[in-house]
Amino acid sequence: MEVDNEDFEVVKPSKKSKKNEETESSSDVVIPGFSAPKVAPKRKHEGEEVNGKKAKKTVGEQTNVFKKKEKEALKVERKTKENENRYLLSVKAKKLWEELRREDTTKERQLSISADLYGLIKTHAAELVFAHDTARVIECLFEKSSQDIRDALFNELKSHTVNLAKSQYAHFYLMKVLRHGNKEQRNYVITALSGKVVFLMKHKFASKVVETAYNDWANASQRALLSQEFYGPEFKLFKDESITTLSAALAKHPEKREVFLKHMNQAIEPIIAKGVFNHSLLHRLTNEYLTHCNENERSEMIQSLRQAVVQVLHTRDGARVGMTCIWYGTQKDRKDIIKSFKGHVTKICLEEHGHMVLMALFDSVDDTKLVAKAIVTEIATNWREIAVHEHGRKVVMYLLAGRDPKFTHPQIIDILKQGDGNPNSKKDMETRHKELLQYASPSWLEAVSHEPEMWLKDSKNCLVLGSILKFCVGEELQAAFKAVASVIGNPLDQDLRNAFSSSGEKVQYWVEQSAVHMTVKKLIQFDKLRTQPPYFSQAIIDEVDSDEIKGWLSCNRGSFLLVGMVETEIDSVIQAVLEKLKNLRKFLQKQTNKGSDILDSKLAKLEPI
Repeated sequence: MEVDNEDFEVVKPSKKSKKNEETESSSDVVIPGFSAPKVAPKRKHEGEEVNGKKAKKTVGEQTNVFKKKEKEALKVERKTKENENRYLLSVKAKKLWEELRREDTTKERQLSISADLYGLIKTHAAELVFAHDTARVIECLFEKSSQDIRDALFNELKSHTVNLAKSQYAHFYLMKVLRHGNKEQRNYVITALSGKVVFLMKHKFASKVVETAYNDWANASQRALLSQEFYGPEFKLFKDESITTLSAALAKHPEKREVFLKHMNQAIEPIIAKGVFNHSLLHRLTNEYLTHCNENERSEMIQSLRQAVVQVLHTRDGARVGMTCIWYGTQKDRKDIIKSFKGHVTKICLEEHGHMVLMALFDSVDDTKLVAKAIVTEIATNWREIAVHEHGRKVVMYLLAGRDPKFTHPQIIDILKQGDGNPNSKKDMETRHKELLQYASPSWLEAVSHEPEMWLKDSKNCLVLGSILKFCVGEELQAAFKAVASVIGNPLDQDLRNAFSSSGEKVQYWVEQSAVHMTVKKLIQFDKLRTQPPYFSQAIIDEVDSDEIKGWLSCNRGSFLLVGMVETEIDSVIQAVLEKLKNLRKFLQKQTNKGSDILDSKLAKLEPI
């Protein structure tokens, strides 16, 4: 007997005692012609065999299936009643879209489907592009179709450009137009946005369209015209191609300085308050405003920005905004900015422009204990990722060496000098640097002590290693010296020999590798400037055995390292060198490299101390 959905009768549950509930069926469905059992049988899953027979669906399972089908039918009925033509059109369009969007669909088939799809949705695109379920159909159609269909679809929708930009779903279609459209279509979109930029930048979805158009597709002239609207309301209607920056606007209209700055403040403040502050156009405008406003206006803007600084560091202008906030912010502003960096320090170190904000922070914040706890500790924890990165390495070198032009480019130093003399930094810069170095040294020296070979194997790491051993201070320095010396004092294994060697040069010892040799050489030379132990030269000469010394004498670079040790003029080091070479003078004199000749002449002038 077939059971039809209409045969079910829904029975409302009545109030019963717990005793009756245990004995009566829990099902709310009564089937005509059947009596419900007093005790519900054990439910069997469909497909499960019972006594050699396949179990059928229970009444409850059948009811759930019927309810699900009934819900789907009601859903279709409801959508059909709302707009029958729209619903049927979307069903057909999505069916074609399913094949069109697949990666394994051939180009010829895509063109064929896109032609059929456009024929279906023609004159209805404006209705479909704003809907959540069909917006992707229009996006895919524009991306996959021929240029003729793209032109026709664009012409049908171009009058709705501003509304498309503000739509949660339709704004993705404009992103596709900017990415896949031709030059005329992009220019039309940019022109349509012009005059409404300030309003659209406050909108969650439209701001993405404006940013993409400004940052990725607009030329220099178009960028200037879009940014002008923030300078004053008159630029919405009357564009001036000669005004490309706020400086140019103030130079041309000096009498309107207060008006321009007030309008910029009124335009930027609401955007910051809404949290839509990760766009390069806004970063540029904010940087211009902070550069030209007075001290009170700057303080108010910094107070609004301090929680948002971490969001802007990925652009050049955003990094300048962050540096300005640190330079001229109060102690409370700086503290809030540092706290907002928590968990993001590694990412900031790796930013092309954002890493300079950390350098400015090292230069300006007097609370070095807070900086060490929030910033330096995270850098030391993630040193593997930071020290080998192009920009992360700059942060480490600046933390260790300060404004030494040997480690930091002069142009970067000139930029950082702009924050010198700010009213909220009281400590001397040298004092601040020493305090930070004391906090940072234990972590970095411990990292070297634990894995010295890792630092020596990579040429980029060698540069950082030299700075760590040169500038770090503390009791851990002796252990770090010994750890590095223990590696250099042992012979290379075959894998490293193959890695270091080239067709024109065979490397047998650590000191023959160019980066290692340069690092060790500079550390030995730096021993002359140390006023007290430990000395790196002492650690090296104590760890190298006679066999390894013999190998050093046979190569030019190894011999020159020994020459450098003699030239340190440190009595204990010179005595150790003489002791190591006492039985190797004849072997030394047989060598033909220049370093051995110089070493032999140096030793001839020395007598055991």
